[in-house]
Amino acid sequence: QSMSCSIQGIMNAINPPPQNVQQHVNIRGHPSIEEFNRDMIFGAKTIRFQNGEWNVKQSAKFLKENFPCSRVVINIRSDVKGQLKSNKKTFGTKKGKNTTFIEVQNQFLIELSKELGDEMSRLVDMNEWIKDIDILNDLVTWLGFRGCTYKQIVHENSKGYQRDKNTDPGIDKSCFYPK
Repeated sequence: QSMSCSIQGIMNAINPPPQNVQQHVNIRGHPSIEEFNRDMIFGAKTIRFQNGEWNVKQSAKFLKENFPCSRVVINIRSDVKGQLKSNKKTFGTKKGKNTTFIEVQNQFLIELSKELGDEMSRLVDMNEWIKDIDILNDLVTWLGFRGCTYKQIVHENSKGYQRDKNTDPGIDKSCFYPK
């Protein structure tokens, strides 16, 4: 049995419509919650997926069986020295964390993306997409959005966990998700 429907309910619960939509839901001329959510895509981020006991085939099987209609974006950072430096700066030195450890994790994720296939997953490399907005725009199209073009990348982890001064990605107003 697929978990995707129950997970969708959880995503709706932790990301509810704005309070004014909820307060006016039964008033004529205002959208229902279903109408408000019609063009939304809900998602979740997970990290360290590759740190468990599963191998690539087991991981892919779990995702395919439990989230059959989901799209999975797998992000790696090919500059493993830069990633290690960032990890040490942000979290301190961890025993056993070295470039080989990160390379093994990246290889797991690359193989997982191949195992899931092009319909279910996309592999992106942070070292490439931070320099080429077209990579993210292609990803957004693959996710199902239409008319969506980002003009710039907003940096959400500036100097650790600070937001960039510029928080407007410059996305077109014509952006939508067709049902």
